[in-house]
Amino acid sequence: MIRLSCASLSFDGFGDENYIKTFANVREAGYRHLEFNCWYPRTLTPAKTRDLVERCKTAGVSPGSIHVGGFGGDNRDTITKDLCHKLRSIAVVRELGCNVVCATGARRGAEGGLDAIIEVLKELMPAAEAKNVLISLENHAGNNLENLDDYRRIFDAVDSPALGICMDTGHFEAASVSLDDLIDEFAPKINHIHLKENLKFGEKQFVRFGEGTTDNVAAVERMLESGYSGYLVIELSPEIGPNDDRPFTIDDLKKPYEMFRVYERED
Repeated sequence: MIRLSCASLSFDGFGDENYIKTFANVREAGYRHLEFNCWYPRTLTPAKTRDLVERCKTAGVSPGSIHVGGFGGDNRDTITKDLCHKLRSIAVVRELGCNVVCATGARRGAEGGLDAIIEVLKELMPAAEAKNVLISLENHAGNNLENLDDYRRIFDAVDSPALGICMDTGHFEAASVSLDDLIDEFAPKINHIHLKENLKFGEKQFVRFGEGTTDNVAAVERMLESGYSGYLVIELSPEIGPNDDRPFTIDDLKKPYEMFRVYERED
């Protein structure tokens, strides 16, 4: 199964906008699946999941995954809260009818670093496995989850079939991590994919699809050859607009849909 999805941030940005632009535009852009960016308190409540299920039915789309606030905590209380936040995220995806929770970490060296992430994952993963939910760890440049060594350390400490990597193509290239090196070593652990385009390897500057150097097609095809099954999530970063001083249009989201819809299949 390969399903092409789109992240709600591509429509609504980083704010708490109740997914209004997402639902207004997602079908016109071509997408039938969504990743909801659930970064605010109300986005993780039972009332909101019920609301989203109904709005998805009305719009003719289905939830595929959620992205939640990052892992991290620097004391007993904050680590406990982080665990409870991730446990609630597991419940949210089951209420939505999907099974992927994606999250990154905190600024590198902050909020307990990798130790805090590992501590939470050790308690979280049995619950994820019991609910048949995948936990997907996304890298960011300058983040506690940034490079291949970070993932080696996590997988050495936490062994779970439900724990994997979100291959965010733009973020890995921004962090000077070769997508080929990532796939060579970790293809079996990549359980979710974000497609994003970066202007220049080793320097974070996200751009519209077709305007950067990230070879998303090659990365997708390598993952398909390795047996990947799951979602390809288009992320048109809200950071792009202020950088190039051009307003987003629906065509900016139609373009990646046309680029990657050829890979969709149900099997």
